[in-house]
Amino acid sequence: MGIPRKAFAYIGIMVVLSMLLVAYVVNSDFFAFPNEFYFASSYYSIAFVIVFWSVLAIISESLTIILPNGMGVSVGFAIYLAATIIGGPLLAIIVAAASYVFSVVRTDDGYSHILNTPYYKSIFNISTFVFSAGVSGLVFSFFSNHQYGQFLFGPTILTVVVYLFVNSFIMSELIALLSGKAFLPTWFNNFKGVVFNIFAIGMIGIILALAFISYGPPAVILFFAPLLLARYSFKLYLNMKHTYIETIAAFNKFLEAKDMYTSGHASRVLKYSELIGNAIHLRDDRMENLRNAAILHDIGKIGIDDSILKKPSSLSNEEYMTIKDHVKIGAEIIDGIDFLKGISKIVAQHHERPDGLGYPNGLKASEICIEASILSVADVYDAMISDRPYRKGLPTDVAISELRKNAGTQFNPDLIEIFIDILEKEKEELEAQKSISEQMAAAADEVFFAVGSQDPVK
Repeated sequence: MGIPRKAFAYIGIMVVLSMLLVAYVVNSDFFAFPNEFYFASSYYSIAFVIVFWSVLAIISESLTIILPNGMGVSVGFAIYLAATIIGGPLLAIIVAAASYVFSVVRTDDGYSHILNTPYYKSIFNISTFVFSAGVSGLVFSFFSNHQYGQFLFGPTILTVVVYLFVNSFIMSELIALLSGKAFLPTWFNNFKGVVFNIFAIGMIGIILALAFISYGPPAVILFFAPLLLARYSFKLYLNMKHTYIETIAAFNKFLEAKDMYTSGHASRVLKYSELIGNAIHLRDDRMENLRNAAILHDIGKIGIDDSILKKPSSLSNEEYMTIKDHVKIGAEIIDGIDFLKGISKIVAQHHERPDGLGYPNGLKASEICIEASILSVADVYDAMISDRPYRKGLPTDVAISELRKNAGTQFNPDLIEIFIDILEKEKEELEAQKSISEQMAAAADEVFFAVGSQDPVK
């Protein structure tokens, strides 16, 4: 399955902790349901309340929006929080578990549900849902003196905070174990990425709980409908953004296709940029900007004449000045698209140098954003090892030597050391794989020779 033993052990720990939590809540009189729930001058059976909130949670989780980084956005926490206020930690646990078990999420590859998800992912996700909802529910129960069915500001806000910390901690630890990254930077990045969303969704949960307490289920449905509309609008926005990026990337590939020497350049620059970005623990939103910038960094070459781009010999000074314009052209193209403004700066600066001799603005060290510095290293390295009309690609060792020689002048020196370390580790891994393959081939030859040299049975 390809996941580390530590990750498996961690999943096991989460399963045990969630089971212990469920056993404690189920067997404690503090969290037991009343014979009937009484809200808005009406009585509701335990089964009705469980099914009502579970259905809303299942709908919320089924409408999870998968982001480009693989993370999901849903309003499920609003339902868990409302369930906590209405019926305490036991109702929150039941609703949270049901939301994962019965949800069906649409993805680019079809539909994802518990039956087509690897078992270890399913049990981890269920454990995470149950543990996060359960622990935050216990906090609400303790600080509200086990009084459910009423809104208490302090305990409710504390419940949101605890859910945020517990959920982000659990997910960050698993991500750190799977990726080999340090826990604290991983947790901090995830925490910053979700803190606003959790509090905003928490406010929605409070509104849903108050609607149920004061006016009953119809009012909850009335407030729930705008959430679905907001989700639909956000999905349309993401689709539009994705379409814009794909369109511009297609133009970029068209440019590459016209020149055999630059074919695949953007993809390789993307790969190297991601390796460096991951190594320095770049924040998720900045990583997304870096990825998009890597794909689109040469889009400005649309405005450069083919006779210059494909010239089989060295460029004249005048031609070199012309080709430098591709940076400004590219930045202007991207800057015209509102949600890509974050990457126009990266594209505009990816030919700047720490010594101030870069272009187009002659920026120096600290004036250049880190994403542009990463892109510069990745771009130049790929250019050095790739064939060009006027020269053959340089050997890897020579290219690395050039990077070292120009660290501090053309390139950010810290990034150069990190990138060279990455390249050397990759080289060691490839050599080790090659050695293993050769040993296996030699062993196979020996077996074949031994079997083939035996006398036939008489």
